[in-house]
Amino acid sequence: MKIVRFIAVAALLAALLGGCGSDNSADESTTSSTEVTSTSDESTTTTESTTTASSDTTTSESSTTSSQSSSSSVPTLEQPAIWPSPGVVFDDPETAAADFVSKVFGVPPNLGEFQQGDARSGEIEVLSPAEGGGTSIRSVLLLRQLGPDDGWFILAAVSDTNTITAPASGGQVPAGSVEVAGQGRGFEGLLVVEAFPAGQATRLDQQQAQGGSTEATEPYSVTLDLSGAGLGEPVLILVRGGVGLETDTGEFSAIPVTIG
Repeated sequence: MKIVRFIAVAALLAALLGGCGSDNSADESTTSSTEVTSTSDESTTTTESTTTASSDTTTSESSTTSSQSSSSSVPTLEQPAIWPSPGVVFDDPETAAADFVSKVFGVPPNLGEFQQGDARSGEIEVLSPAEGGGTSIRSVLLLRQLGPDDGWFILAAVSDTNTITAPASGGQVPAGSVEVAGQGRGFEGLLVVEAFPAGQATRLDQQQAQGGSTEATEPYSVTLDLSGAGLGEPVLILVRGGVGLETDTGEFSAIPVTIG
């Protein structure tokens, strides 16, 4: 009987222990489930924070791009100019004149002193060595301060010898065939007529004409092709007399026109 009771008691204890173990497991499961739920809430909060940061970053980048685009816009000048291009600023007239002569003619600039006109304009002579050790005037550059930064620009170049009478200085011309006419002279009568985008040394076209071969000038006329220029673009038209010397600009005139 003692043995039977021992067995019965042992069985009862085993059943109780088993029940307790089941309750503990349930509690642990519940606790684990609660932790998972908490982790899910934390994940949701983190996602919202990341989305907000990303939105702020996108807005900042967009604002920076707009500012750069605005600062890189090309200014509009109050009047047409042949040199430099509107986005380039020279702080003094001598630098603007030297840049024009060296880049368009490919010769070392030989310039006279700046002659002040009004408070914002003046003239500079382009010179060349003459026989007997003196100098001769090849052209006179007309300069003025223009644009929002008051940079110095060359409005035109004038010569009493080689001139441009058509088209009109500052006028509109088509993006195609344009007749250029005037009076001129050069070495063996040679005249060179060229067109450039204003402020650039890359030619749109170049033609040769026949002028006077002595002290007297003669009329000339050529047709330039300006089809490479865009609508509204300023263009430099230049006529110069041949001199037979690589370091001499020759007598020249230059005017601005606009493609319209």
